[in-house]
Amino acid sequence: MLSVLTEVTVWCKDGSFVWTHEGATFTHPGDDPVGAAERIAGHFPRRQEHQEDHSPTASVREHPG
Repeated sequence: MLSVLTEVTVWCKDGSFVWTHEGATFTHPGDDPVGAAERIAGHFPRRQEHQEDHSPTASVREHPG
């Protein structure tokens, strides 16, 4: 389980990401976390104060260590 926002909880179930938004259930392949993050972020307007500071997918992308 991953709590993305207070409005969204994403579950990993049977190799897929699963979440519900506005009564509809969405699934996305578990081997594509960036794609799942982009789809989830698309449901929510970006907050102006964080627009330049954060990418909706930055936390799931690999960063050089």
